[in-house]
Amino acid sequence: MSAFMVAWMTFVALLALTLGSAVDDRKPNTVFVAILIRNKAHTLPYFFSALESLDYPKDRMHLWEFYALRIRSDHNIDNSIKILNKWLETSGTVYHSVDVKVDNNSTKYDDESGPAHWPHSRFQHIVQLKESALRTARESWSDYIWFLDCDAFIINKSTLRHLIKKKYPVVAPMLKSDGLYSNFWCGMTENYYYKRTSDYAPIVEWKTKGCYQVPMIHSSVLIDLRLQITNYLTFNHSLLSNYMGPVDDIIIFAMSANFSDIPLHICNDEMYGFITIPLEKDSSLEMDMSQLTNIKLEITVDNEPLQISSNLSDLDLPSALLDNMGLDNVFVINLARRTERRNRMHYCLNELGLNATFIEATDGRLVI
Repeated sequence: MSAFMVAWMTFVALLALTLGSAVDDRKPNTVFVAILIRNKAHTLPYFFSALESLDYPKDRMHLWEFYALRIRSDHNIDNSIKILNKWLETSGTVYHSVDVKVDNNSTKYDDESGPAHWPHSRFQHIVQLKESALRTARESWSDYIWFLDCDAFIINKSTLRHLIKKKYPVVAPMLKSDGLYSNFWCGMTENYYYKRTSDYAPIVEWKTKGCYQVPMIHSSVLIDLRLQITNYLTFNHSLLSNYMGPVDDIIIFAMSANFSDIPLHICNDEMYGFITIPLEKDSSLEMDMSQLTNIKLEITVDNEPLQISSNLSDLDLPSALLDNMGLDNVFVINLARRTERRNRMHYCLNELGLNATFIEATDGRLVI
Protein backbone atom coordinates (compact mmCIF):
# COMPACT_ATOMS: atom_id res chain seq x y z
CA MET A 1 0.00 0.00 0.00
CA SER A 2 1.42 3.40 -0.98
CA ALA A 3 2.21 6.13 1.52
CA PHE A 4 -0.50 8.23 -0.12
CA MET A 5 -3.18 5.58 0.45
CA VAL A 6 -2.13 5.15 4.10
CA ALA A 7 -2.32 8.90 4.61
CA TRP A 8 -5.72 9.06 2.90
CA MET A 9 -7.19 6.23 4.98
CA THR A 10 -5.85 7.82 8.14
CA PHE A 11 -7.48 11.12 7.16
CA VAL A 12 -10.84 9.45 6.52
CA ALA A 13 -10.72 7.63 9.86
CA LEU A 14 -9.89 10.85 11.73
CA LEU A 15 -12.66 12.66 9.87
CA ALA A 16 -15.17 9.98 10.86
CA LEU A 17 -14.13 10.27 14.49
CA THR A 18 -14.43 14.06 14.32
CA LEU A 19 -17.82 14.21 12.61
CA GLY A 20 -19.31 11.17 14.35
CA SER A 21 -22.75 10.42 13.02
CA ALA A 22 -22.25 12.86 10.14
CA VAL A 23 -20.26 10.12 8.38
CA ASP A 24 -22.57 7.35 9.53
CA ASP A 25 -23.45 5.27 6.47
CA ARG A 26 -25.46 2.69 8.39
CA LYS A 27 -28.94 1.88 7.17
CA PRO A 28 -31.87 3.32 9.17
CA ASN A 29 -33.47 1.09 11.78
CA THR A 30 -36.22 -1.26 10.64
CA VAL A 31 -39.69 -0.33 11.86
CA PHE A 32 -42.63 -2.71 12.09
CA VAL A 33 -45.85 -0.67 11.81
CA ALA A 34 -48.96 -2.22 13.36
CA ILE A 35 -52.26 -0.71 12.19
CA LEU A 36 -55.73 -1.86 13.18
CA ILE A 37 -58.60 -0.60 10.99
CA ARG A 38 -62.28 -0.70 11.69
CA ASN A 39 -65.00 1.52 10.20
CA LYS A 40 -62.54 4.24 9.23
CA ALA A 41 -63.30 4.85 5.57
CA HIS A 42 -63.62 8.56 6.34
CA THR A 43 -60.17 8.85 7.96
CA LEU A 44 -58.15 6.41 5.83
CA PRO A 45 -57.48 8.72 2.83
CA TYR A 46 -55.95 11.30 5.20
CA PHE A 47 -54.24 8.73 7.41
CA PHE A 48 -52.55 7.04 4.46
CA SER A 49 -51.51 10.41 3.03
CA ALA A 50 -49.78 11.29 6.31
CA LEU A 51 -48.13 7.86 6.44
CA GLU A 52 -46.83 8.26 2.87
CA SER A 53 -45.45 11.71 3.71
CA LEU A 54 -43.12 10.48 6.45
CA ASP A 55 -39.50 11.06 5.48
CA TYR A 56 -38.47 7.63 6.76
CA PRO A 57 -37.28 5.18 4.05
CA LYS A 58 -40.21 3.00 3.04
CA ASP A 59 -37.99 -0.01 2.45
CA ARG A 60 -37.15 0.04 6.17
CA MET A 61 -40.81 -0.14 7.19
CA HIS A 62 -42.89 -3.30 7.42
CA LEU A 63 -46.64 -2.75 7.57
CA TRP A 64 -48.79 -5.16 9.54
CA GLU A 65 -52.49 -4.55 9.11
CA PHE A 66 -55.52 -6.45 10.25
CA TYR A 67 -58.81 -5.34 8.85
CA ALA A 68 -62.18 -6.46 10.18
CA LEU A 69 -65.20 -4.90 8.55
CA ARG A 70 -67.63 -4.75 11.45
CA ILE A 71 -70.48 -2.34 10.81
CA ARG A 72 -73.96 -2.50 12.27
CA SER A 73 -76.74 -3.25 9.77
CA ASP A 74 -78.57 -0.02 10.57
CA HIS A 75 -75.67 2.12 9.35
CA ASN A 76 -74.38 2.83 5.85
CA ILE A 77 -71.91 0.27 4.54
CA ASP A 78 -68.37 1.45 5.20
CA ASN A 79 -65.93 1.53 2.28
CA SER A 80 -62.82 0.82 4.35
CA ILE A 81 -61.99 -2.38 2.45
CA LYS A 82 -62.24 -0.63 -0.90
CA ILE A 83 -60.02 2.23 0.26
CA LEU A 84 -57.51 -0.11 1.91
CA ASN A 85 -57.23 -2.34 -1.16
CA LYS A 86 -56.86 0.59 -3.54
CA TRP A 87 -54.12 2.12 -1.40
CA LEU A 88 -52.31 -1.22 -1.20
CA GLU A 89 -52.42 -1.57 -4.99
CA THR A 90 -50.93 1.87 -5.58
CA SER A 91 -48.72 2.54 -2.55
CA GLY A 92 -48.23 -0.69 -0.65
CA THR A 93 -45.53 -1.94 -2.99
CA VAL A 94 -43.01 0.70 -1.88
CA TYR A 95 -42.78 -0.75 1.63
CA HIS A 96 -40.42 -3.55 2.59
CA SER A 97 -43.35 -5.92 3.07
CA VAL A 98 -47.05 -5.78 3.80
CA ASP A 99 -49.04 -8.46 5.64
CA VAL A 100 -52.78 -7.95 5.30
CA LYS A 101 -55.65 -9.98 6.71
CA VAL A 102 -59.17 -9.03 5.82
CA ASP A 103 -62.34 -10.31 7.49
CA ASN A 104 -65.27 -9.76 5.13
CA ASN A 105 -67.81 -11.74 7.13
CA SER A 106 -68.11 -10.31 10.64
CA THR A 107 -70.11 -7.14 11.12
CA LYS A 108 -70.32 -6.86 14.91
CA TYR A 109 -69.45 -8.59 18.14
CA ASP A 110 -72.26 -10.66 19.66
CA ASP A 111 -72.36 -8.50 22.81
CA GLU A 112 -71.92 -5.19 20.96
CA SER A 113 -74.68 -2.58 21.01
CA GLY A 114 -73.16 -0.32 18.35
CA PRO A 115 -69.96 0.55 16.45
CA ALA A 116 -68.69 2.76 19.31
CA HIS A 117 -69.42 0.19 22.01
CA TRP A 118 -66.44 -1.64 23.54
CA PRO A 119 -67.71 -4.88 25.11
CA HIS A 120 -65.36 -7.43 26.68
CA SER A 121 -65.16 -9.47 23.46
CA ARG A 122 -63.93 -6.48 21.49
CA PHE A 123 -61.24 -5.64 24.03
CA GLN A 124 -60.16 -9.27 24.12
CA HIS A 125 -59.87 -9.36 20.33
CA ILE A 126 -57.79 -6.17 20.20
CA VAL A 127 -55.54 -7.53 22.97
CA GLN A 128 -54.91 -10.67 20.92
CA LEU A 129 -54.20 -8.70 17.72
CA LYS A 130 -51.73 -6.36 19.40
CA GLU A 131 -49.99 -9.16 21.26
CA SER A 132 -49.67 -11.03 17.96
CA ALA A 133 -48.16 -7.95 16.29
CA LEU A 134 -45.68 -7.49 19.13
CA ARG A 135 -44.66 -11.14 18.97
CA THR A 136 -44.30 -11.07 15.17
CA ALA A 137 -42.13 -7.93 15.30
CA ARG A 138 -39.84 -9.57 17.85
CA GLU A 139 -39.60 -12.79 15.84
CA SER A 140 -38.80 -10.87 12.66
CA TRP A 141 -35.93 -9.09 14.42
CA SER A 142 -37.40 -5.64 13.81
CA ASP A 143 -35.59 -2.82 15.57
CA TYR A 144 -38.80 -0.99 16.47
CA ILE A 145 -42.53 -1.55 16.47
CA TRP A 146 -44.87 1.40 15.98
CA PHE A 147 -48.49 0.93 17.05
CA LEU A 148 -50.42 3.53 15.07
CA ASP A 149 -54.17 4.17 15.12
CA CYS A 150 -55.78 5.29 11.88
CA ASP A 151 -57.56 8.22 13.52
CA ALA A 152 -54.13 9.62 14.44
CA PHE A 153 -52.81 12.04 11.81
CA ILE A 154 -49.03 12.45 11.88
CA ILE A 155 -48.42 15.76 10.09
CA ASN A 156 -44.76 16.16 11.08
CA LYS A 157 -42.89 14.31 8.35
CA SER A 158 -39.87 13.70 10.61
CA THR A 159 -41.87 12.25 13.51
CA LEU A 160 -40.40 8.75 13.26
CA ARG A 161 -36.84 10.06 13.04
CA HIS A 162 -37.40 12.36 16.00
CA LEU A 163 -38.84 9.60 18.18
CA ILE A 164 -36.01 7.21 17.39
CA LYS A 165 -33.43 9.87 18.32
CA LYS A 166 -35.02 10.19 21.77
CA LYS A 167 -33.59 6.75 22.62
CA TYR A 168 -36.42 5.95 25.04
CA PRO A 169 -37.61 2.34 25.45
CA VAL A 170 -41.19 3.44 24.76
CA VAL A 171 -42.18 6.87 23.46
CA ALA A 172 -45.17 8.62 21.89
CA PRO A 173 -45.55 11.93 20.07
CA MET A 174 -48.17 14.11 21.71
CA LEU A 175 -51.22 14.35 19.45
CA LYS A 176 -53.59 17.31 19.72
CA SER A 177 -57.37 17.19 19.43
CA ASP A 178 -59.91 20.00 19.23
CA GLY A 179 -60.10 19.98 23.04
CA LEU A 180 -57.98 18.82 25.96
CA TYR A 181 -58.07 15.19 24.90
CA SER A 182 -54.73 13.68 23.89
CA ASN A 183 -52.98 10.30 23.61
CA PHE A 184 -51.56 10.14 27.13
CA TRP A 185 -52.48 10.24 30.81
CA CYS A 186 -50.60 12.05 33.54
CA GLY A 187 -52.36 10.14 36.30
CA MET A 188 -53.99 6.77 36.94
CA THR A 189 -56.42 5.76 39.68
CA GLU A 190 -56.00 2.73 41.93
CA ASN A 191 -58.48 0.99 39.64
CA TYR A 192 -56.24 1.68 36.63
CA TYR A 193 -58.43 4.36 35.04
CA TYR A 194 -57.77 7.94 33.95
CA LYS A 195 -57.01 10.56 36.60
CA ARG A 196 -56.69 14.25 35.74
CA THR A 197 -53.65 15.90 37.31
CA SER A 198 -52.25 19.43 37.31
CA ASP A 199 -49.43 18.33 35.02
CA TYR A 200 -51.73 17.39 32.15
CA ALA A 201 -53.03 20.70 30.73
CA PRO A 202 -49.61 22.45 30.58
CA ILE A 203 -48.29 19.61 28.40
CA VAL A 204 -51.34 19.48 26.10
CA GLU A 205 -51.34 23.27 25.71
CA TRP A 206 -47.57 23.45 25.14
CA LYS A 207 -47.06 25.69 28.16
CA THR A 208 -44.18 23.35 28.96
CA LYS A 209 -42.28 21.55 26.21
CA GLY A 210 -40.09 18.48 26.22
CA CYS A 211 -40.49 14.77 26.94
CA TYR A 212 -42.25 13.65 30.11
CA GLN A 213 -42.55 10.32 31.87
CA VAL A 214 -46.22 9.44 32.22
CA PRO A 215 -48.22 6.35 33.28
CA MET A 216 -50.07 5.91 29.98
CA ILE A 217 -49.52 6.53 26.26
CA HIS A 218 -51.58 5.20 23.36
CA SER A 219 -52.62 5.57 19.69
CA SER A 220 -49.07 6.26 18.43
CA VAL A 221 -46.54 4.27 20.45
CA LEU A 222 -42.98 3.45 19.38
CA ILE A 223 -41.15 0.61 21.18
CA ASP A 224 -37.42 -0.02 20.90
CA LEU A 225 -37.25 -3.81 20.53
CA ARG A 226 -33.45 -3.77 20.58
CA LEU A 227 -33.54 -3.13 24.33
CA GLN A 228 -33.64 -6.26 26.47
CA ILE A 229 -35.99 -4.65 28.98
CA THR A 230 -38.78 -4.25 26.40
CA ASN A 231 -39.11 -8.06 26.27
CA TYR A 232 -41.30 -7.68 29.37
CA LEU A 233 -43.87 -5.53 27.60
CA THR A 234 -47.14 -7.28 26.81
CA PHE A 235 -50.84 -6.83 26.05
CA ASN A 236 -51.67 -10.21 27.57
CA HIS A 237 -52.92 -9.72 31.13
CA SER A 238 -52.45 -13.42 31.91
CA LEU A 239 -48.69 -12.82 31.74
CA LEU A 240 -48.89 -10.22 34.53
CA SER A 241 -49.12 -12.01 37.88
CA ASN A 242 -49.89 -8.82 39.82
CA TYR A 243 -52.46 -7.38 37.43
CA MET A 244 -56.04 -7.12 38.75
CA GLY A 245 -57.40 -4.57 36.29
CA PRO A 246 -59.74 -4.67 33.29
CA VAL A 247 -59.14 -6.40 29.96
CA ASP A 248 -58.14 -3.21 28.17
CA ASP A 249 -55.20 -3.20 25.78
CA ILE A 250 -53.78 0.22 26.66
CA ILE A 251 -54.14 -0.32 30.41
CA ILE A 252 -52.57 -3.80 30.33
CA PHE A 253 -49.68 -2.48 28.27
CA ALA A 254 -49.13 0.45 30.62
CA MET A 255 -49.12 -1.79 33.66
CA SER A 256 -46.71 -4.26 32.04
CA ALA A 257 -44.34 -1.30 31.67
CA ASN A 258 -45.00 -0.21 35.25
CA PHE A 259 -44.38 -3.67 36.71
CA SER A 260 -41.11 -3.90 34.76
CA ASP A 261 -39.90 -0.36 35.60
CA ILE A 262 -40.01 0.62 31.93
CA PRO A 263 -40.62 4.37 31.57
CA LEU A 264 -43.26 5.62 29.13
CA HIS A 265 -42.57 9.03 27.62
CA ILE A 266 -44.77 11.56 25.83
CA CYS A 267 -43.02 14.24 23.77
CA ASN A 268 -44.46 17.65 22.84
CA ASP A 269 -41.18 19.31 21.88
CA GLU A 270 -42.57 19.67 18.37
CA MET A 271 -45.97 19.67 16.71
CA TYR A 272 -46.29 16.04 15.69
CA GLY A 273 -49.93 15.57 14.77
CA PHE A 274 -53.58 15.35 15.73
CA ILE A 275 -56.09 12.80 16.92
CA THR A 276 -59.88 12.67 16.92
CA ILE A 277 -61.82 12.46 20.19
CA PRO A 278 -63.17 8.94 20.92
CA LEU A 279 -66.86 8.31 20.50
CA GLU A 280 -69.24 7.72 23.37
CA LYS A 281 -70.73 4.26 23.73
CA ASP A 282 -74.01 5.08 21.94
CA SER A 283 -72.50 7.28 19.20
CA SER A 284 -72.93 6.53 15.51
CA LEU A 285 -70.34 6.50 12.74
CA GLU A 286 -71.80 9.80 11.55
CA MET A 287 -70.60 11.34 14.80
CA ASP A 288 -67.08 10.09 14.05
CA MET A 289 -67.28 11.82 10.67
CA SER A 290 -68.21 15.05 12.48
CA GLN A 291 -65.22 14.56 14.75
CA LEU A 292 -63.05 14.29 11.66
CA THR A 293 -64.42 17.58 10.35
CA ASN A 294 -63.65 19.22 13.69
CA ILE A 295 -60.06 18.02 13.68
CA LYS A 296 -59.54 19.00 10.03
CA LEU A 297 -60.60 22.55 10.87
CA GLU A 298 -58.43 22.57 14.01
CA ILE A 299 -55.40 21.59 11.97
CA THR A 300 -55.81 24.57 9.63
CA VAL A 301 -55.36 27.08 12.48
CA ASP A 302 -51.57 26.79 12.36
CA ASN A 303 -50.90 24.12 9.73
CA GLU A 304 -51.65 23.19 6.16
CA PRO A 305 -54.95 21.31 5.69
CA LEU A 306 -54.95 17.52 5.78
CA GLN A 307 -54.34 16.12 2.34
CA ILE A 308 -55.89 13.09 0.67
CA SER A 309 -53.41 10.59 -0.70
CA SER A 310 -53.00 11.25 -4.42
CA ASN A 311 -53.55 7.55 -5.02
CA LEU A 312 -57.00 7.84 -3.46
CA SER A 313 -58.03 11.19 -4.90
CA ASP A 314 -60.37 9.63 -7.46
CA LEU A 315 -62.50 7.91 -4.82
CA ASP A 316 -66.07 9.07 -4.40
CA LEU A 317 -65.70 10.36 -0.84
CA PRO A 318 -68.59 11.94 1.07
CA SER A 319 -68.69 15.72 1.16
CA ALA A 320 -70.92 18.23 2.91
CA LEU A 321 -73.88 19.57 0.94
CA LEU A 322 -73.61 23.34 0.66
CA ASP A 323 -76.42 25.46 2.10
CA ASN A 324 -76.94 28.85 3.75
CA MET A 325 -78.02 27.64 7.22
CA GLY A 326 -81.47 29.10 6.59
CA LEU A 327 -80.08 32.57 5.80
CA ASP A 328 -80.67 34.45 2.57
CA ASN A 329 -76.93 34.85 1.98
CA VAL A 330 -73.62 34.30 3.73
CA PHE A 331 -70.87 36.80 2.93
CA VAL A 332 -67.14 36.73 3.62
CA ILE A 333 -65.26 40.02 3.38
CA ASN A 334 -61.65 39.45 2.43
CA LEU A 335 -58.65 41.59 1.43
CA ALA A 336 -57.55 40.72 -2.09
CA ARG A 337 -53.89 40.54 -0.99
CA ARG A 338 -54.66 38.02 1.77
CA THR A 339 -55.03 35.05 -0.54
CA GLU A 340 -53.91 32.59 2.15
CA ARG A 341 -56.84 33.61 4.37
CA ARG A 342 -59.24 33.38 1.44
CA ASN A 343 -58.03 29.89 0.58
CA ARG A 344 -58.31 28.78 4.20
CA MET A 345 -61.85 30.16 4.48
CA HIS A 346 -62.84 28.43 1.24
CA TYR A 347 -61.56 25.15 2.67
CA CYS A 348 -63.27 25.59 6.04
CA LEU A 349 -66.59 26.70 4.53
CA ASN A 350 -66.63 23.69 2.20
CA GLU A 351 -65.90 21.37 5.12
CA LEU A 352 -68.78 22.92 7.07
CA GLY A 353 -71.14 22.89 4.10
CA LEU A 354 -71.59 26.68 4.00
CA ASN A 355 -72.31 28.35 0.67
CA ALA A 356 -70.71 31.78 0.98
CA THR A 357 -70.11 34.70 -1.33
CA PHE A 358 -66.72 36.42 -1.08
CA ILE A 359 -66.56 40.20 -1.24
CA GLU A 360 -63.32 42.09 -1.70
CA ALA A 361 -62.62 44.36 1.26
CA THR A 362 -61.45 47.97 0.98
CA ASP A 363 -57.69 47.92 1.52
CA GLY A 364 -56.65 50.77 3.80
CA ARG A 365 -53.08 50.59 2.49
CA LEU A 366 -54.33 51.51 -0.98
CA VAL A 367 -56.60 54.37 0.06
CA ILE A 368 -55.05 57.77 -0.71
